[in-house]
Amino acid sequence: MARSFYENDSPIANKPGTTQPLTPQQAQDDKPHGDVSLIDGMVIRTTPLLEQWTSKIRHSFNTKFQILEAELGTQSLALRNEWSSIKQEYHSIVNEPILPNGMYILTAFLTGSILARNRNIGVRFITPLLFGGVALDYFMPRTFANIVLRYEIAEKEKVPEWSKKRQETIKDLKDIRAGLDEERLKFNESVILQVSNWRKSFKEFFDENGKKQK
Repeated sequence: MARSFYENDSPIANKPGTTQPLTPQQAQDDKPHGDVSLIDGMVIRTTPLLEQWTSKIRHSFNTKFQILEAELGTQSLALRNEWSSIKQEYHSIVNEPILPNGMYILTAFLTGSILARNRNIGVRFITPLLFGGVALDYFMPRTFANIVLRYEIAEKEKVPEWSKKRQETIKDLKDIRAGLDEERLKFNESVILQVSNWRKSFKEFFDENGKKQK
């Protein structure tokens, strides 16, 4: 026989006109099982243990959801700040239009790679960089200067000894170049002076010969 859902509630109501007091068993049977509340004329019965666990689960879910929402907001803000910083750094370095200058630089880089394809690995690595660097300096000089400046700052911070040696080498090369330029100027001046003396000597020689012939 099928069990009735409300079969335990059947002895709750007294028969009309009964004057006998309820026995303890009847009072227990008459007591509502769980908490009872009246909402819109309907009796809502809840079990304290079930309600307690439901409340805990709901509270835990709300707490975790708030934590997740706050974490997502923090990460989203961090990403926006990072992207803004990247764009600011990019615009502080790149001062010329990328197109068509970038195409020319890429063409020079690939040309260097093609020319050095049959060389050793060192040449294959340096040649494209050299071609690309020269093209970058030619087509985007301000950007090239900014990149060099950023590299020098990073080099001083990360490898100060190497930076010091490189600066000394550059200074020595500049001194050698200045010395060569000075010697070249002196040589040019001496050549000009020698040619001038020869012209003067030739002029005097021809003038004397002309006077003798007269």
